[in-house]
Amino acid sequence: MKLTSRVVKTEELTPNNINTMYSLMEDVYFGTNFDRFKSDLFAKDFVLLLNDNENKIAGFTTLQIFDFEGKIIIYSGDTVIREDVRGEIELMRAWWRFSYKIQQENPSKEVFWLLISKGWRTYKFFPMFLKEYYPSHKHPTPDNIQAFINRLSVKKFGNSYKNGLIIPENPDMLKSGRDDIPEKRMEDKDVKFFLSKNPEFYKGNELVCLAKLHPDNLTKAGKRLLHGVRSDA
Repeated sequence: MKLTSRVVKTEELTPNNINTMYSLMEDVYFGTNFDRFKSDLFAKDFVLLLNDNENKIAGFTTLQIFDFEGKIIIYSGDTVIREDVRGEIELMRAWWRFSYKIQQENPSKEVFWLLISKGWRTYKFFPMFLKEYYPSHKHPTPDNIQAFINRLSVKKFGNSYKNGLIIPENPDMLKSGRDDIPEKRMEDKDVKFFLSKNPEFYKGNELVCLAKLHPDNLTKAGKRLLHGVRSDA
């Protein structure tokens, strides 16, 4: 299936776009609420949309960009991909191109990716495409980085932030529950680490993750995405 992607400002979304996006959320999560979804959506600046060959929305990720302590933060909010196109890389290819554009627009500032993971698939974005990220089984989080994560998380999430996790008052919970992790993935070092940090992910708890965005911090896979086939984004 040929997939295309585009980045739009949230205010440019049509009612049909929003309804389709919410329907995708409902397919994956329990506990969704349309008003809460819209409120969260319009707190973001952009949405990266993934479209199938019938031009239907097959996935999306929401994005907010802000300055914190002199650093540019790209915050990834809701990310949902339709089950039949999971494994496709177009969404991530477009994401890397968009994030690189933000880096180029802010040459004098460090740019960081703030990602919250309520599932192992989201967490795996970091080890697949980045050399250094936190938290990781590969290296302990330095004290100064952890302190920065804590300050950023308190600023962004308030009292919902506890010990590296976001524990929402009204969580969206994976319908797949504890069974979301296939048996063949249980010995994956990154998945095991994610479980050690977020053992009750199925309750909607989200692991706060942070990585510096710079071409030098990309893995070979990340560089292929950045410099590969051009997307519509």
